[in-house]
Amino acid sequence: MDTVGKLQEISLRLDHLQSSGEWLARSLVHQDSAASQTGTLISVLADDIRQRLLDLVTELEKQVFISHRA
Repeated sequence: MDTVGKLQEISLRLDHLQSSGEWLARSLVHQDSAASQTGTLISVLADDIRQRLLDLVTELEKQVFISHRA
């Protein structure tokens, strides 16, 4: 599997994790507030990981671009 494929697989897993967290938060909001908050946390963390991964890839692309120009 190439690098882009691996990144797409990670993105799909993060999507699933975020969706699961959102589902937990919604479905348990009236039954178990701690579990609902955990679902929200899962969703927020998945989004944070996605953003950090995007920042990392963007930084690596900049470094590759700069090294090719030199």
